[in-house]
Amino acid sequence: MSFVSMIPESQAGPELKPLYEEVKDGWNFVSNYWQAQGRRPDLLRIQKDLYTNVFTKGALPQSLKEQIGLVVAGINTSFYCVAIHMEILQRMGIEKPLARKLATDWEHAPVEPKVMELFRFAAKLTKRPGDISREDAEALRKAGWDDEAIYETVLTSSVMGLFNRVSLGLGLVADF
Repeated sequence: MSFVSMIPESQAGPELKPLYEEVKDGWNFVSNYWQAQGRRPDLLRIQKDLYTNVFTKGALPQSLKEQIGLVVAGINTSFYCVAIHMEILQRMGIEKPLARKLATDWEHAPVEPKVMELFRFAAKLTKRPGDISREDAEALRKAGWDDEAIYETVLTSSVMGLFNRVSLGLGLVADF
């Protein structure tokens, strides 16, 4: 479902078809997120590469980035992104009760204090980006995080903001 017409697999052109095939390799189907944006395969490629490079590479483990992403999606009330990132976390071995807590009440999630600091930073960046200050970064350093972790938390939160707004703006409904 979407506010705009979908481009189904059967109508995928030569530039879009290989991208849909890549998506199917990981999920066994092409979700609404991709089909709603099928008219611009060039931008879908960028989003897919952005997700891959931000979430699966770097100093922070993907499971932690997915948790940060879920916190951000919950704050943004992006139900599509909440659903997909809960699914990703479940595939990574994170239990559903924790994932639900991250999406709905992250401040009371049973995580290490050090991890909670990343969530606080991501939440502030999501809710009040203009209020982020050096003190926020210093709080992360004091909790034991380095510059790479700070940078990757900023990127993860920011990329999730993009994905959340795309899914909300297109009126996407979870289809998995």
